Amino acid sequence: MKPKPKTGEARKSRQPLKIDLLPQSARDAIETLYDRGRTWLEIAGRSAQPYSEKWLTDGGGFIHWESLDLKVLEQFPEMRLAKSSLQRWFDLRVAQSRKQVLIESAQARAFASAFAGGDLPEGNAAVINALRDQVFNLIQSAGVGDKALFATGLKDLTLAMSRMQRVELQAKRVDVDARKMKLLEDREARARQAVDESTKEAARKGTGQFSIEDINLLRERTFGLPPLPVLP
Repeated sequence: MKPKPKTGEARKSRQPLKIDLLPQSARDAIETLYDRGRTWLEIAGRSAQPYSEKWLTDGGGFIHWESLDLKVLEQFPEMRLAKSSLQRWFDLRVAQSRKQVLIESAQARAFASAFAGGDLPEGNAAVINALRDQVFNLIQSAGVGDKALFATGLKDLTLAMSRMQRVELQAKRVDVDARKMKLLEDREARARQAVDESTKEAARKGTGQFSIEDINLLRERTFGLPPLPVLP
């Protein structure tokens, strides 16, 4: 026999609870009282008090037992809520639901921030924004049975967006590499021009330290420059 889930542990299936049979106003009252610091024992005691429309301020009961259907009353023969039932109902229907909302909100924010503020071209940025809007619309409208399918689709969408950003990044790198290459080529051209001019000047002056043949050998082998004409 499998052990029962502890408080705070999610159930694999939604089990019916007696408190679910109560009107929404009574269930809202339970949440309100607990959120205002009342203990489960105090709330259980308040549930047995005579009903008062001003229960929030006068300490009266928050369940109008006399107005409930007979089938509902049969589940509460003492016309009060048990402390253990209150605690279990709140854990399953409220606390875990709130926790799941926080988790999904955090996931949505993380998903949005992953693709927000990226330095993308206007065309791709518009596509990503449109896809993101569709994702959040699906988050709001997806039913319980759609979660697995939705999660798979979300992963595929995330992968597609990541690839779009990676392509853009690669394009930027190619552009940067091309500009670097142009800078190197320009610098080399300027260096070759300076060597060309200096060797021509040395050949013209004829200092006697290097012959025209020596200068041409230096120009050709080291800098790939054409030889200077040997004057008679």
